[in-house]
Amino acid sequence: MSTDLNVREQQAPPMEGRAGRFRLALPPEIAATLLAVSTVALGALLGVPTYGIFLGWAAAGLAGTGRPARLPVLARCLAIGAVFGAGTLAATSALESVLGPDLPQWVCAAAVLAVANPLMIMVGRAPALSSVPGMFIGFSTLFAVFLSTTAAISGNILAALLVTVSMNLTGLVFYVIYNRLTGRPRAERA
Repeated sequence: MSTDLNVREQQAPPMEGRAGRFRLALPPEIAATLLAVSTVALGALLGVPTYGIFLGWAAAGLAGTGRPARLPVLARCLAIGAVFGAGTLAATSALESVLGPDLPQWVCAAAVLAVANPLMIMVGRAPALSSVPGMFIGFSTLFAVFLSTTAAISGNILAALLVTVSMNLTGLVFYVIYNRLTGRPRAERA
């Protein structure tokens, strides 16, 4: 049965559009490559690291967002995870300044994470925020962006937050575009 699905994805037969017209579907390799190249071009044009787009796109694929109701949940969770990441950075910095330079930075980070991590998981109990892995992807993306070598973002929590959320959400849009370019029916997008 899994061979059947793989063959159907590889062949990508013409799909009937909304208006009853036929359209050709691109092979997944071509669609993904076009989007990947446009991601790199977008990052170069805006001067931001683009891996957040890939992470948002991958999160959508892993979350089974072929069901339309799941995409908004994932979008909220990616953003909330990034907010938790920004809060963790700010709280760690504040704790470091209160406790002084003699205490290793990792001790402050561990103390803050001991509070932030369970809070983030508890927030995920709400049905509208039920994608805890999405929160962790947003959280991790925030740290990667904050620690990037991009001069305008590196070390700036607010800039990192804005770039992270916009990149992760753009990744969700790329996921939708990928599905449309490949002509995958909604039933197969899980």
